[in-house]
Amino acid sequence: MTSFRSLLLIGLAGAALTMPAAWAATPDPAFAVLAAPAGARLVAMEESRPMRVVLTLPLHDQAGAQRYAAAVSEPGNALYGKFLTPAGFAAKFGADRATYEFLRHWAVSSGLTVGERTASRTTLSLGGTSGQFARLFATKFASFQTAAHGDGHVTLSPPVMPEALAGRVDGVIGLTSGGRYGFLARPRPAAAPDVGTGLGGGYAPADIRTAYRIPAQSSTAPGEIVGLFEQGGFSKADVTTYERQYRLPPVRLLPVGVNGSSTEPTSGVEVEAVLDVDAVLGINPAISKIIIYEDGNDPFSVALVDSMNQMAQDDLAKIISISYGTDEAMQGKPAIRAENTALFQLAIQGQTVFVSSGDQGAPGRAGTGLNAPDPGSQPLVTSVGGTRLNATRIGQTYVDEVVWNDLPLGDGATGGGVSAFWAIPYYQMFGGTSVALANGGSASMRNVPDLAADASPLTGYSIYVKDAGGWGSIGGTSLAAPLWAGMASIINAERVALGKSRLGFFNPLLYRLGAAGHGFHDVTSGDNGYLGEPSYAAGAGYDNCTGFGSVNLTTFLQTVLRSR
Repeated sequence: MTSFRSLLLIGLAGAALTMPAAWAATPDPAFAVLAAPAGARLVAMEESRPMRVVLTLPLHDQAGAQRYAAAVSEPGNALYGKFLTPAGFAAKFGADRATYEFLRHWAVSSGLTVGERTASRTTLSLGGTSGQFARLFATKFASFQTAAHGDGHVTLSPPVMPEALAGRVDGVIGLTSGGRYGFLARPRPAAAPDVGTGLGGGYAPADIRTAYRIPAQSSTAPGEIVGLFEQGGFSKADVTTYERQYRLPPVRLLPVGVNGSSTEPTSGVEVEAVLDVDAVLGINPAISKIIIYEDGNDPFSVALVDSMNQMAQDDLAKIISISYGTDEAMQGKPAIRAENTALFQLAIQGQTVFVSSGDQGAPGRAGTGLNAPDPGSQPLVTSVGGTRLNATRIGQTYVDEVVWNDLPLGDGATGGGVSAFWAIPYYQMFGGTSVALANGGSASMRNVPDLAADASPLTGYSIYVKDAGGWGSIGGTSLAAPLWAGMASIINAERVALGKSRLGFFNPLLYRLGAAGHGFHDVTSGDNGYLGEPSYAAGAGYDNCTGFGSVNLTTFLQTVLRSR
């Protein structure tokens, strides 16, 4: 039986290889330029090893998609709330149909398997072996192992774009990988004192609802559907045990295997998946369905892009939580661009996306080489940072919150900082000035996070996973993101019941309300650094640790319902 503190380690065998110190050729910008971690042992990849590669195609009207995504998300705009369907998005902005069909034909003729068609035509997911892709892209592959992210792989020489693809694709994802996994869930330290009334030492769902004053959904209309991205499966029986313990109504769970992935329980990922499900349904027991998009076969960059595109294609989940993430540099620019394209479609279709801001503290800390987290730094997501929530032991009423930072204890801290990739989005500018400047943020680049919720493993959330020892308490920004997804499902239901539009992309409205302080717990204590190293400190208003802070949802909801 595995404990909650177990890490997934993947062993590799074979002859060690040496990574060239530099490449002679200038890398094609369509390919990610990734290196193995310092000191990693490179191993020749077997030619028969399965591999998935994603070709990305540009939107035929990128500028138009940017304008529409802003307009449909901006309260007061004539287009606000006029969301498109996947077919409508494809007709206005989708990639070129003839090019898409040409690429499908090329893939089949090259002996590759081709994934399902999508209306947007912006990605083509291809299956094959490492040997096939090595020959097609004139390179060789080597793999390596990391404790935190499982196995990754790199190319030993710069890939060469096949002549048939040149000028037709703007990115190739999957030829390199910083790691297989991007999970962030963190277990409660063994010696930590109990909090709340939950089994396993953590807060029960009712405790969180009380502390954040989360009202029950009053609308009698059919409940909201929430989508989750996961890198593996879980046991529904574990969720049933949780529901029975906390007297929650059974919620329909629909696992979806992306790229043919199994939806069976996955060692090392199961805790993360159960945490996401339990947090959402614990916050809003009136939710009608949770769709869990699972890809346990592919590296994180491929799994994330393909899952996001399937969420957009299905257009069922109007609230989405992604509690995974990794460093921007580990994803690579082609993957980051492809995520952004999918996020344009999600925003234009009115699908709200919450993403964990990461668990390794401030980017740029000495010796870490950290950048901002992806996808948490994407400008079209609501990035969720982490706090340590203090509530009374009796009654669980809110006392205060501080920035989650357990780095001095050898654990994690809320991600937060400045993207190295994305320019500052318009919604972070007020009167021509960055909202982040007062507390040391950037005037020119995307600041993260946007808001926050409980994330400290010391004040974690009670869940049940039989294969990990039963009841336990879990934290990390993996908790904060689905907590907000559950709250947003209540907001959506109440807005729709009043004849208003769904939230859609949340940040334009969020920043208006956050700047006015409506319903927010402004977290002003703490930082996300380690013993004096460069970091960000909390302060009045927006900061790069917790954004605008956490929320009193009863107050916040009334304000949101009054807005257009």
